[in-house]
Amino acid sequence: MNATQTTIRSNAKQRAANERCDAMLQHARDQIMAVGVDRFSLNEVLRQSGGSKATLVKYFGDRNGLIAAAIGFEAQHAVEELALETANALPLQEALERFLGGILRFYLLPGSIALYRAVVSAADSRASAGFYRNGHQVIVQALADLLDARKGRDVHPAINSAEVADQMLHAIRAGKYERALIGLSPDMPDAAEIKARAHSTAALFVPALGQTGKA
Repeated sequence: MNATQTTIRSNAKQRAANERCDAMLQHARDQIMAVGVDRFSLNEVLRQSGGSKATLVKYFGDRNGLIAAAIGFEAQHAVEELALETANALPLQEALERFLGGILRFYLLPGSIALYRAVVSAADSRASAGFYRNGHQVIVQALADLLDARKGRDVHPAINSAEVADQMLHAIRAGKYERALIGLSPDMPDAAEIKARAHSTAALFVPALGQTGKA
């Protein structure tokens, strides 16, 4: 076998491994939403995805690593849907409204709600830690990056972007929206309510972002 054939074979094996990993992530996500974290069956995910325990160990480490990765996959997809690369051309208020509105819509999707409830009700705190690290923190970092990119323009350089981003994400889902997430309110906010909430939350932070110190 020559070098070209070896490379082709290696690339084909890597593509196959990537496809199995993607399938494992998708089936893990589906199962978390269906039965929760405590009843999550690793063997069932492997059976449905055609993966192996060797693949699991190599790419995810263990059961909790796979759960965390599935949550991270979902959060990253939500961030990509926001098309943040175009947000820098917008005024700060509009850029934040787009981000916060998009994230709130993501939080309130039936699948996101099921995932959120499954993780926060889990007996194993490692699953909750994975949710925080790979879900919430991924979104915090994306918002912090948006703020960092605007420092010196309409965001003061001294602002702690990660801290402010964390505060904003807690603010956008507080009150009625938090109640909807945890099932205390049967009425889901409509598009107009989400837009209004994103506007008011952004307006709360924008004046302070241009000032010295923290928002």
